[in-house]
Amino acid sequence: MKLPAVFPLLTAVLLSLPSYGADGPRLTLGAKFTGNQSCATTGCHGGGTIHNESIIFERKDPHAVSYGILGKGTSLRMAEALGIKGDPAKSEQCNVCHAPMQGLDANLFVKDLKPDRGVSCESCHGAAENWLRFHTRPDVDFKQIVAAGMRDLNDIYGRANSCVGCHLNLDESLRKAGHPELFFELDGQCAAQPPHYRDARPSLGPRSWLTGQAAALREMSWKLSNKGDENFLPRWKAMVWLLQKTELGKQELPVSEDFPTMQKAADGLARKAAQKLWTKEEVGAQLKGLAALHAEFEAGKADRAQMQRKAEVLVPALDRLWRDLVKGGAPNAAEGETSIRALHVLALDHEDFDPSRFSGALSQFSGNLAQASNGAPSEAKKK
Repeated sequence: MKLPAVFPLLTAVLLSLPSYGADGPRLTLGAKFTGNQSCATTGCHGGGTIHNESIIFERKDPHAVSYGILGKGTSLRMAEALGIKGDPAKSEQCNVCHAPMQGLDANLFVKDLKPDRGVSCESCHGAAENWLRFHTRPDVDFKQIVAAGMRDLNDIYGRANSCVGCHLNLDESLRKAGHPELFFELDGQCAAQPPHYRDARPSLGPRSWLTGQAAALREMSWKLSNKGDENFLPRWKAMVWLLQKTELGKQELPVSEDFPTMQKAADGLARKAAQKLWTKEEVGAQLKGLAALHAEFEAGKADRAQMQRKAEVLVPALDRLWRDLVKGGAPNAAEGETSIRALHVLALDHEDFDPSRFSGALSQFSGNLAQASNGAPSEAKKK
């Protein structure tokens, strides 16, 4: 059976230590999976009031129910279109993202373990056999736990690599069968989970946004360099356009339509973006620069469909940077969010995208920025 193009990257996410090069993921096999139940006891991550990460994940996170939707409505119609016989949850084309453990060999699990359904703890954090028993000991530091095999999701670059495979790469046959397009934006998607963890590091939002978008460009470049889905080409052009409007992107991304060259450059951008601390002044300046792009959406400037793709990547950038800028309070925060919601609606109108209306709404948002308060001191400076 031909597996979807996403499968090699997802296999790497499931089975490897965190290692990724510009040429693709590198596998390091070894530890076995111990299952969700090894994490979810009341004395560990299943506590009622503290250490309740497993409860939050299971009750509120859509990842936990990704398996269940495979046997319903649209999924069944897609399975029929794909010629999948029987339960789509047992098909590699579906469970590679919706239930990653289902497609793995039994020898990758500890004895008598039944594979977890849905996206489970170890889908993201890595096979736990070698670090499970000691990762909470006070005399063991995080580097030692990572060395034993836990995936370092504190590393924003590593976090992006762990998520982008399922949240962007989509086999062309699935798309033609009716699967919705996939879009990856690390900061917003992490915030919407809701997080079962706390992360208050400096300028986390802008860093996650830029790192994730660079990782998305890398994956689209890889797909196109391997003669993948041509549907990615307009999106690829839009992402290049957006990232070249950032200060770091101007430095790291070439003016080139060679996909392997862009793949390597985008990976370098992702690595540097993960480490860059933003001052509040830098966030404001970048946001102002992106909002000033409204002139590019005036009628007659470019192909309407391509402008829609640009709007599609621009609005999440505005959203994440705006939220970081007004964090802690701002006089016109509500007006800004209303403007961004209106921009979202306009940007996602694939069939009837109106560049002039989008330009006007973006110009209005640009006006809101002039009234925004500087708020609290820069997080990067407080560190």
